[in-house]
Amino acid sequence: MPQIDQQNYYYDEISLREIIEVLLKGWKLIAIITIISVLTSGIFSFFIIDPTYEARTTLMASFATERLVNQKISDDIQGILDTISSYPIMTIQTYKEQIKNPEILKQTIDELGLDKEEFTLNVLKEMIELETIKDTNLIAVKVKYTDPELAAKIANTVAQKFTSFISNMAKQQASKSSQFIQSQLEVEKKKLDDALLELEQFLSQPRGVDELKAEVSSKLNLLTSYKTQLVQKEVALNKLEAALEAAEKELKATPKVLITKKSISEDPILSQLVTDTANLETKDVLSLTMENEQINSNYLSLNNKVSNYRISIAETSKEIEDIKNKIELTKKELENIQVELAEKEHQESLIQRKVNLAQSTYDAFLKKYEETRIAESSEIGDSSILIVSKAVIPETPVSPKKMLNLAIAGVLGIMVGVFVVFFKEYWESSAEEATNKSE
Repeated sequence: MPQIDQQNYYYDEISLREIIEVLLKGWKLIAIITIISVLTSGIFSFFIIDPTYEARTTLMASFATERLVNQKISDDIQGILDTISSYPIMTIQTYKEQIKNPEILKQTIDELGLDKEEFTLNVLKEMIELETIKDTNLIAVKVKYTDPELAAKIANTVAQKFTSFISNMAKQQASKSSQFIQSQLEVEKKKLDDALLELEQFLSQPRGVDELKAEVSSKLNLLTSYKTQLVQKEVALNKLEAALEAAEKELKATPKVLITKKSISEDPILSQLVTDTANLETKDVLSLTMENEQINSNYLSLNNKVSNYRISIAETSKEIEDIKNKIELTKKELENIQVELAEKEHQESLIQRKVNLAQSTYDAFLKKYEETRIAESSEIGDSSILIVSKAVIPETPVSPKKMLNLAIAGVLGIMVGVFVVFFKEYWESSAEEATNKSE
């Protein structure tokens, strides 16, 4: 075992020695290849490759359209209109995708008068690089080109055209919403006019709600008056019946005829007649008496009173019966009027509800129409996307990175040189072994 380890160590030592010997033997070749690689890189970096400059414009998204969209939306007509006229939400990612919109690129080419053969949409798109700064709403628009002044112009023009594009897009949305709302506004105005006309015709009909309410009030007052009269008549009837009962009792206790006795001598004429006829003496006449029947005046008075009471009771009863009939008739009339009033109030309520709904809908459309007109005339793009800093003409190119290219060329030259040296050594060794075997 120790012998095997010694042999392996000897073999490794020999292999490492051979590697170092090969490298030392071919150092000139390695140096030549490295120098050629570095020189080639230097020539390309310093003399052949044009320097590329990077112009940078910074935009800031204020999310104005998102604030418009995120307004409180309810379930009523206002909420529906808000949904119809809402603007698309513009996020940072949306902005990034829209900046390279072909329409923006085409407007940039036309604005700067660029050669359309050299600056195609794809070429210009590749020249633009977008970068979002983490945890901010900033977007960096980078344009790389060999002409620093043109790169700055392209960056600034793209930013300006982008804000205009966002504004135009919002205006188009507002214009579409405005046109729809305007057309619908005319429809709602017609509905409101029809509802108001229906209400006017209803109110102009005879026996309207107010008139029926007045009739109900009048009938209620009349019914109250009848009931008051009925109570008064019933009280009077009770009094008459009580008085009649008392008068009848008193009449029963009062004799109809009064019988009186008196001496004939109290009547000189009769006394003289009796004396002459009967040839009686005066003392005999004094002893004679006579009975006299007279109708009792109290009885007659009470009898008349009883008769009057009965007549009054009959008249009062008749009046009470008439009042009761009037009350029943008034109640029926009142019920009919109240039924008619309820129907008219229900009809008026339905028509008024239709008018209120048409009015509120029309007002909502009118308000939203004014809002869309304001949005249509406003520069939403300028408020939702802001140019924080415009691009300035860069002074230092970003590529080629000459020193980095030289360093990479040097490393690659060394690697290629080492490979060539080892390959050369392998090729020569293989040829020598093949010759030895053939001999």
